[in-house]
Amino acid sequence: MTQSTTIRWEQDRSGVVTLVLDDPGQSANTMNQAFRDSLAVITDRLEAEKDSIRGIIFTSAKKTFFAGGDLRDLIRVTPETAQEMFDGSMAIKRQLRRIETLGKPVVAAINGAALGGGYELALACHHRIALDAPGSKIGCPEVTLGLLPGGGGIVRTVRLLGIADALLKVLLQGTQYSPRRALENGLVDDVAETPEELLAKARAFIEAHPESAQPWDRPGHRIPGGTPSNPKFAANLPAFPATLRKQTN
Repeated sequence: MTQSTTIRWEQDRSGVVTLVLDDPGQSANTMNQAFRDSLAVITDRLEAEKDSIRGIIFTSAKKTFFAGGDLRDLIRVTPETAQEMFDGSMAIKRQLRRIETLGKPVVAAINGAALGGGYELALACHHRIALDAPGSKIGCPEVTLGLLPGGGGIVRTVRLLGIADALLKVLLQGTQYSPRRALENGLVDDVAETPEELLAKARAFIEAHPESAQPWDRPGHRIPGGTPSNPKFAANLPAFPATLRKQTN
């Protein structure tokens, strides 16, 4: 495949590339095969044209930002096709990693619901701004279906929020946050009132951070709140499953 069918590339004169998520075959954007193929094409192009790019904005042409994994694809998986599915999810993680380490500022302009893979896509960006749209939700609800976030969300939330907050706020209960609550809980960095303000804030971040990187790619980064190698923290970990069972029955 040589062209992207679900991600539109729009570059302005200042060198800011807006990647518009817009699957022509669906009312919502999902992590289906067409998206996987498109992401690979876009990532290759970003690397090839890096010198003419000042920053990258992910946003969506749909009412929602991105709905996550395509459940129809997941339901069709059999033991024979499991490896293929695994390879597909690893490919997405590789592309997102290439984009977040490009050395250019990457912003998620979340103009509607960002759930599951949609929030994982936003986590691979250096800055997340959510439009305060009615009914918009942010989080990883797939855990309520017994599915682990498979697009790098576990690794990134832990490094962003710390183990305890990542588990309790995002990974274990599948909580879906309104944009304001997502901001209060550290899932996003900013909130915008209108679509125009959303894109203006995204551009302002790119202006202010020409050399951008993830916190965990900077020298000396430590996981907030410590890791299980800290005896005090390790002592608390066994209580997590019991607390979860009590809260979710």
